[in-house]
Amino acid sequence: MAFMLTYDENMCSSFMQTLCPSAKLSIKCKVKGWRLVLRRFFAGAEFSIEPGAEEDSIPAVLWEIDSADEKDLADFYPKELYEKILFSFHTGESRIAAFAFVLRNHETALPEDEYIEKIAAAYAEHDFDFWFVEQAMDSAADMIK
Repeated sequence: MAFMLTYDENMCSSFMQTLCPSAKLSIKCKVKGWRLVLRRFFAGAEFSIEPGAEEDSIPAVLWEIDSADEKDLADFYPKELYEKILFSFHTGESRIAAFAFVLRNHETALPEDEYIEKIAAAYAEHDFDFWFVEQAMDSAADMIK
């Protein structure tokens, strides 16, 4: 058993069930000290995360997955493109170790509308404020100018 932190379209349960059939929603949360960013991904862009200021945070979902699904993720998130980073969460009663995949590319880019629609669906499913997505898009647009 492992815990995977998702902050993008992988928050959508239907997508996550395709990616990791064993996935069970464990926790919806905000991760403090991190910020949502847009990074170039081939010809388009996708969301990633990076350390931010103390007051920054990102909406996220923790999924409990089995070890077979965790091993299969290596095919979906190749090391050349993604870095697997570790998180530790305190739930009040216990500590949970989790991992997330972040893009290695640090070039800022803007996504296609179709990608934003997937993110919007994931945010709506978990009642997260779309402001975080808008903030990341505004920041990316400012950096590209």
